[in-house]
Amino acid sequence: MKKILLTVLLVFATICAQADTTLSDKASQAVKDEIARATKAGESEGGMILVHVHGKQVLLDVQGYHDSEDKLEFKLDSLLRIYSMSKPITSVVAMTLWEQGKFKLDDPVANYIPSFKKVKVGVVVDGKMTRLEPERPVTVRDLLSHTSGYSYSPASGTPFGKEYHSRGVFYTHNGMYPPKMSIREAADQLAQIPLQHQPGEKWTYGLSVDILGALIEIWSGESLEKYMKRSVFKPLKMKDTFFDIPKNKLDRFVSCHTWEGDRQVIVDKWSDSAYRDGFEFHSGGGGLVSTLGDYSQFAQMLAGWGQHDGTRILKAETLREMFRNQVVPGGGRSFGLGFAVETAEISGADKPLGQYGWGGYANTEFRVIPDAGVSMVFMRQTVPSTHRMSKKLFGILRSGLTIK
Repeated sequence: MKKILLTVLLVFATICAQADTTLSDKASQAVKDEIARATKAGESEGGMILVHVHGKQVLLDVQGYHDSEDKLEFKLDSLLRIYSMSKPITSVVAMTLWEQGKFKLDDPVANYIPSFKKVKVGVVVDGKMTRLEPERPVTVRDLLSHTSGYSYSPASGTPFGKEYHSRGVFYTHNGMYPPKMSIREAADQLAQIPLQHQPGEKWTYGLSVDILGALIEIWSGESLEKYMKRSVFKPLKMKDTFFDIPKNKLDRFVSCHTWEGDRQVIVDKWSDSAYRDGFEFHSGGGGLVSTLGDYSQFAQMLAGWGQHDGTRILKAETLREMFRNQVVPGGGRSFGLGFAVETAEISGADKPLGQYGWGGYANTEFRVIPDAGVSMVFMRQTVPSTHRMSKKLFGILRSGLTIK
């Protein structure tokens, strides 16, 4: 009876928290004007933004070219590399299995991948690495919160970099193409690479969510992509999100730019990119391709505390735990189970509201403010990431939100 009452109270609190939120026309126009200005000034190839409030579309804008050579325009159904915006999806997918009782957050990874029983911590002094025993095992919670001690491959000449590069666990082509192995093989290779600090000691961005992807395959008994489709993509009608682009959709795939001095150049052309053939490494941390509309479906679900358009993906209390900071004091940025944990000042709110999300290497980014029912998704295709434009646009949008 107590459990039922608690559930009812949580549902009621969630409904009450979904306040009446509006976005001003002035803010919407200012966002469109800023994308147009930055595109015309050559600061950006263009950009796409989609904003919803309580499931209602309040702003959509698509401008500019994804291919400056051939003048190919961004379109609403353009397929884009979302890179690390894959991480929140993979984290949600993992937590659907947590709700099914497939694992506990503080389970050692070694319970499921035996090679992790031999994990060591690396300490570098005067350019030489010493391997120490970890004070405790790496856990699933560590992977979700990026406190495991795994990073992205450091420079190849450094002691840690040599470990990653000698085992092939690194990205190529300006950091755009993944390791040449399966995620299960990568997990075993990473188990041999020393951690850069004790598990749980601090926040270190890296390949943790790719290990999580391997765990999802073990827990579900399916490939990562198959379980993603069954648990999240199909229920949310995300028909254009995948690791391997279907042949009949390749004409919607876009080019990606990088900077040479003060000008943008194509670094990965849509017509000859390795993405056209797909990769063996189905990266839960950075391998998905998606559209503005598809990712907005996912973001709206988060803004709806786990539910969108009558479909529930996660319980509200599960998302509350995912949106809670998991990093110890002094351990770096605030980060939950798959999401940056921030606050947003919204006019009419009596206190700052929780804001959650993440960005991708090609300058895609999203934020959700569940207590205001708001989701904001921005996409473009330029590496490496700076997120200057998305942060500016999201700031404009927040200034135009009002809760009544």
